[in-house]
Amino acid sequence: MSESSRPYSKLSDGRTLDPLFGPVWIKETKGMTATKKDLSGRYCNKLYTWLEVDMFGKAWMCCPSWLPYPIGNVLTDSLEEIWNGPRAQELRKQIFTGDWKYCQHEFCPMIAGDHLPFLNDDSPTTTIAPLPTHINFSNDESCNLKCPSCRVDKLLFTEGPLYDRRKIVNDKLVDMLFTSPTDRFFSIHVTGSGDPFASKIYREMLQEIDGELFPNLEVNLQTNGVMFTPRNWERISKIHNNLKNCAISFDAGTKETYETKTRIGGNWDLLLENCKFLDSQVKNYPQFAMAYDFVVQTDNFKEMRRYIKTIDNLFPNASSINFSLVTDWGTWSKDVYESKCIWKDTHLQHKDLLTVLQDNIFKHPKVRLGNLTPIWKKANGL
Repeated sequence: MSESSRPYSKLSDGRTLDPLFGPVWIKETKGMTATKKDLSGRYCNKLYTWLEVDMFGKAWMCCPSWLPYPIGNVLTDSLEEIWNGPRAQELRKQIFTGDWKYCQHEFCPMIAGDHLPFLNDDSPTTTIAPLPTHINFSNDESCNLKCPSCRVDKLLFTEGPLYDRRKIVNDKLVDMLFTSPTDRFFSIHVTGSGDPFASKIYREMLQEIDGELFPNLEVNLQTNGVMFTPRNWERISKIHNNLKNCAISFDAGTKETYETKTRIGGNWDLLLENCKFLDSQVKNYPQFAMAYDFVVQTDNFKEMRRYIKTIDNLFPNASSINFSLVTDWGTWSKDVYESKCIWKDTHLQHKDLLTVLQDNIFKHPKVRLGNLTPIWKKANGL
């Protein structure tokens, strides 16, 4: 079986060798409406709380699409060495120097949407930080779908050396977090790499965690929703009271687009059925929030309005209706990727996207435009 080389493929453009961080992949931003910003006096709490680990054990302080500089490796370094080593401290320095040269301003939704808070009396004053409280498991890409924007082949690791490598990384994280019961606050995020219910590694982990032993644990899920069935809901009953957020990836407003273009292998009808069930559970677990995601590209941008209406009409307990821009995972050829980037002002259909974004439905109180915000502002003359 093949494997992804996410978070950045060696096929992607922008690969460079940094003297401190080693190989990094800087995503291309030509044609984007969003630009670099003056972030002097701004603050980002992820640099003090967030640890993301990939299938090779590489550790990051944010989504690698937004901050593509790794700070260490859990397979060779201790957590303290990773979290307060020279690379981590270098990334935190940008808060105090005001020179945010490491973050990709154009892709980060907090920066592009102008949501980064300002420094205040409660902000950190040092580049040293307590150990992270938000752990993102991105070490297994296993998924039941084959979405073209994400992968070339269907990836499902259940045995063999590729599975073993991912399991070793996962066991490291589990040992770090769940060896002894604690009332310490921390959260886990599963997953930014595949699907938590398609992955044997994640599925078993979520079923085994006893939430009563970790009363202040928050569990956040990111899933395509097709396998988040009532049966799998019951299988994770020991963490029902720990569930905090769940993001369901839709990426379409119609069955045809979902099943034939953006979510290959998906089942639209089953997705809606599962989401209706989960929406009903929100009332029983008031701390649990359900959100829905849509990655904008050429194949689906005309369905953005229909997607909002679908979520709003079918799932009244939705916490948010989210958008983000398609990005390069190295799965498409250069020409195909360019054809999908409707957000580029050089794209032949870019003006059609601007027309779509002029609809007042995007002012819906639950809509979150993320890194689409600059384009929405452009479309509406703001």
